[in-house]
Amino acid sequence: MTTKNTRRDFTVEFKREAVSLLRVSGRPLTQVAAELGLQPSALRRWRGPADEARSGATVNRPTAAVLASADQLEIRRLRKELERAQMERDILKKRAWAGCPPVAVETGSSIFGRRGAADNFLVDVTP
Repeated sequence: MTTKNTRRDFTVEFKREAVSLLRVSGRPLTQVAAELGLQPSALRRWRGPADEARSGATVNRPTAAVLASADQLEIRRLRKELERAQMERDILKKRAWAGCPPVAVETGSSIFGRRGAADNFLVDVTP
């Protein structure tokens, strides 16, 4: 013989009281859930919307953790870019101090433009 599990429905007031008990008591979530006869996951789900309502956050707003990780990614990208630029600068400095011939740098205009091909390059002649 099999027993059918029925899903329990809790009122909004009960959920609100359970979350406030969790906040006020300072006890672990698992302990409060056991005292109320709940699964910890249910109390955790109820706590999420209550915390958002209390802080004024909406579902569509990015959380602080998402913003922090986006900022961290941007910082990491900028640091790599800076490191590469510094490395290129150092290579050019060492080349100039070693007495190597100047390096030709393309200006970005087309080689096949109106001017001659030689006009499309700048030559660094600083020692």
